[in-house]
Amino acid sequence: MKENSVLTTQELSKYLKLNEKTVLKMAQSGKLPGFKIANQWRFYLSAVDEYLQDKVAKFSRYDFGKFIRTTDLMPLSRLIDENTIELKLQADNQENVLRELAKISYTAGIAISSEEVFRQLKKREEMLSTGIGGGVAIPHSRNPNDELFKMPGVIIARSVKGIDFFSATGEKVHLFFMTCATDVV
Repeated sequence: MKENSVLTTQELSKYLKLNEKTVLKMAQSGKLPGFKIANQWRFYLSAVDEYLQDKVAKFSRYDFGKFIRTTDLMPLSRLIDENTIELKLQADNQENVLRELAKISYTAGIAISSEEVFRQLKKREEMLSTGIGGGVAIPHSRNPNDELFKMPGVIIARSVKGIDFFSATGEKVHLFFMTCATDVV
């Protein structure tokens, strides 16, 4: 949907995932910026987004997705920065890899608690290895939530010598991609 789109009440209700009557009441009470044309409400998408972001809830750019779900994909580049990449893991076993990944997520400001992330990663690995073959593993928590992570992100780490991660293929893992999600999408 284009940012400068003009939406009807029905279109805005689908966009906001709200009942059409709720959107109408919000517009009539001034809780949503809109205007009438021939007795029909119309809304500039950009004005609604700005209003909701600035006036209703002070969300970060990551949290706004919790309020309004769109079908647009978030580029991977928004989930990674220099603080989420470690090219020389020091870990020598699976448990230490998980501990190091948890620490990276905490240090990067993504995780709320390094120890809780570690506990969740370890619990998930006990169920079944996240080693997927080809020297790659994708460690993650089983039930991501906003009490575990402040914002979404991806931790990328490399082990030069490789780590036995108990994957079905039996290969050592060299690349780790840890997903940090604030909710299940």
